[in-house]
Amino acid sequence: KGKEIVQLGGKWDNGKIANRVSEHFKCIDCHNVQPESKYADDNDPDSRLAYSKEFNQPYLPGSTFYGITNRTGWFNGDHVKKYGEELIGPARNDLVNAIQLCSKECSVGRMLTKEELEAVLHYFSSMELKLRDLNLSEEELASISAGNQSAEQKAQNIKLIKSKYLQAYPATFVDELPRNERKMGEEGNLENGKWIYEKSCLHCHSPEKTVTDRTLFGSGADQKDFKWLASYFKKSNGGSIYWITRHGTSSKDHIPQYMPIYSKEKLSDSQIEDLAAYILAESKK
Repeated sequence: KGKEIVQLGGKWDNGKIANRVSEHFKCIDCHNVQPESKYADDNDPDSRLAYSKEFNQPYLPGSTFYGITNRTGWFNGDHVKKYGEELIGPARNDLVNAIQLCSKECSVGRMLTKEELEAVLHYFSSMELKLRDLNLSEEELASISAGNQSAEQKAQNIKLIKSKYLQAYPATFVDELPRNERKMGEEGNLENGKWIYEKSCLHCHSPEKTVTDRTLFGSGADQKDFKWLASYFKKSNGGSIYWITRHGTSSKDHIPQYMPIYSKEKLSDSQIEDLAAYILAESKK
């Protein structure tokens, strides 16, 4: 049941989703459920993008759920700027509160029942980090695996293990690139830009998805194309990829589906330039 809640948005019952957590989002709209890097201490966006390409994964704004129960902090860094200390404080060092905050506020939904929460926690526990996820040398691995360890050795090995993975994922919200510093699509890695467009933008904005009505490459009035996107490169509003990735949008009564902010750890400025380069190239076809 926990897997169904996370991946489908609710319990699968007789061919439909029963009692959805949110009518607008599922957990996997923003979070992966598999590793996003070879080693659990690597938070470099370029490494994460390369790993996404190697294993054909979505490239998303939220941190992966893989290893979430091994962490000691959630909703870290600049998340407080968006949600405020009153909401973030109880969730920063408590996984249960973090899950409930995400269910209610981030997904524009409701809090989980006790049964649902236990199911989700059980599912998350199945994704605990393994030794293979840690960048351990042969000597370090031998030390950890040795038998008859003293209390001091055990303490040292626990400290070693914890140093090999992120206890909490940082989240740094930055301003968009100033207009005079933007490459406007004239420079950038087209292959990376194409991947970001397909595995990040279209993850929510594809006409086949129901995450948002602001879709790309459809026939409706709200559906945009490459030429439209390229025309907004110089602007600082919701139409500009430079602006929207750094500011996101807020959920409103008439538009509950909002766009999250991409922190610099999840999308670097150079990756935004890669995306711009791909959009510009496609807009000229």
